[in-house]
Amino acid sequence: MARLQTGWVDLYYLHRAGSVPVEEVAEAMGRLIDEGLIRGWGLSQVDVEVIDRAQQVTPLTAIQNIYSMVERDMEAQVIPYCLEHHIGVVPFSPIASGLLSGRITPDTQFEKNDDVRNWVPQLSRRNIIGNQPIIDLLKEYAEKKNATPAQISLAWMLHKYPHVVPIPGSKNKERIIENL
Repeated sequence: MARLQTGWVDLYYLHRAGSVPVEEVAEAMGRLIDEGLIRGWGLSQVDVEVIDRAQQVTPLTAIQNIYSMVERDMEAQVIPYCLEHHIGVVPFSPIASGLLSGRITPDTQFEKNDDVRNWVPQLSRRNIIGNQPIIDLLKEYAEKKNATPAQISLAWMLHKYPHVVPIPGSKNKERIIENL
């Protein structure tokens, strides 16, 4: 925190559950909140059962799970639970690793061996072809709204539920500005 030049962290995440029971993690987060070191806490890549167990010990601030137009599992239980308990939802990969940008085709080859998109199931040739009707619809609306498919995808998410703040990732300055 000295390097951050602050006395607290606004939102502290446990990104991957390990062997420590989530109740113990929640207890520790509660102590950090009581000490004023953090203002809130969140979990990543968790289901409702884990969220509820943590919530019973120290109320959560946010849940960060994968969510997009092509990855909507959160809608069944996680988002309703979060809405009911006033927990923010912070979807990662809201543009499906670039799939919903409309720039990826079944023939797209990712250049670097360390590019994670080489191993993302959504970007397999089969899934790209299977999701093409969604991409086509995004392109259609993007043209009507003078926007990009990625912007339409983010707008869909922002207007679908309250308390949802997507975090699109990009290493490209132009994409970051587009997403903003």
